[in-house]
Amino acid sequence: MSIDARREAGAAASEDRLSTVLEVDLDYMSIARFASLVFERGLPHSSARNWPTERMTLDGLFPHALMTFRDRTEKTALLDLTDAVNDTCLAHVCLEHETIYLRVAAQHVESLAEAEAWIRELYPEAEPERAQRVAVSFWAYSPQIRRSSRTLEVPSWAEVRKNYPHRVREQLSPLLTEGFRPAASGQLVLWHGRPGTGKTSALRALAWEWREWCRLHYVTDPETFFGANPRYMLDLLLDEEEDELWRLLVLEDTGELLAADAKLRTGQGLSRLLNVVDGLIGQGLRILVLVTTNEQAGSLNPAVSRPGRCAAVVEFGLFGADEASAWLARHDIDSTVESATLAELYALAAGAELPVRHRVGFA
Repeated sequence: MSIDARREAGAAASEDRLSTVLEVDLDYMSIARFASLVFERGLPHSSARNWPTERMTLDGLFPHALMTFRDRTEKTALLDLTDAVNDTCLAHVCLEHETIYLRVAAQHVESLAEAEAWIRELYPEAEPERAQRVAVSFWAYSPQIRRSSRTLEVPSWAEVRKNYPHRVREQLSPLLTEGFRPAASGQLVLWHGRPGTGKTSALRALAWEWREWCRLHYVTDPETFFGANPRYMLDLLLDEEEDELWRLLVLEDTGELLAADAKLRTGQGLSRLLNVVDGLIGQGLRILVLVTTNEQAGSLNPAVSRPGRCAAVVEFGLFGADEASAWLARHDIDSTVESATLAELYALAAGAELPVRHRVGFA
C-alpha cells in the first residue's frame, strides 16, 4: 500500500473513531469542560443540588452559555454566571426526567447560594404529587382504653363513584358531593347491603370529602364499646382534642346491634347506640355515627331508621346486567353477568370465576 493510501486509510479510521467518541461521549463534554474550567480558574468552592421541575427547556440560559447539548432524553448547559452574581462563578445544568441537576463553582462561598437562587427563578421546584391522606383514630379496649392514630391513603368520590350502581350513587352523592353538613348533633348514618358491595371503599372516600370539617374515629370493637363498661364510650364521646371538628364514629359490620331482636342478642347495646345518636348522651356533641351492616333492611330494628333519627340511609346493592357490563367494559373485560357485587366484578377482572348463579357468559 502506498504512503498516500495509508494516509487516507488512517484519516478514515481517525474519523470513524472521532464519530464513535462523539456519539458516546458528547453528552459528557459539558461536564468535563465544567470540571476543567473550575480547575483552570482556581474556584475553591462548589456545590451540587437537584430538584423536580416542570420546566425542561434551556431558554433563558443562552446569554450565559459557554456550551449546550441536547438529545432525546436530556439537555445540558455550561454557564458562566460571573455577571449574574458579581463573582467568578460557573454552573452546569442538566435537565432530565422532569428533574434539574445543578453544579455550581465560585470564588466565594456566598456566591453558591446566589447562583442557585438565580437558577431556581428559572426552574422553580415542582410541587410533589401528594397522595390523598387523612388521619383516622382507632379505638380499642384491651384491657384498657387505647387510641392510636394512622394516616391513611384514601380516594376521592370522583375516583370511585363509577364503582357503584346508579341507584347507590344517587343515595351517596348528597353525602359526598353536595356540601353535606349535619343539621344537628347526634345523627345516624346507616349503610346496609350484602358483603362486597363497596361500603368500606365508600367510607374511605367519605373520609376524604369530609376531611376539612370532620375527623374519623374507628371503633375496632363495637360490641365492647356498647357493652357493660361505660367508661370506654364516655372517653371517646367526651374527647376534647378536636373541639372545632365534628367526629364521625364508625362502627363497621355491626348488624347485631341493629337487628329487630338486638336486645336479646346484645343486651343494652342498641339502647346505648340510640342514646349516642339522639339521646341525652349525644346532646351538644359534634358527633355523627356511621354504622355499616350486612343485614337486610327488613331485618333491622324499626327504631334505628325512624324519621329524624338518620341523616342518611343507603342501601348498597348489586350491579344489574347493563351496569355490570359497562363496568367490565371500562376495565377492558369482554364478559357479561346478570348481576354482581363490586367485589365479584373485581374478581372477574382479575381472572376468577364467579358463582354459578351469575351465569357468566363470554362474547
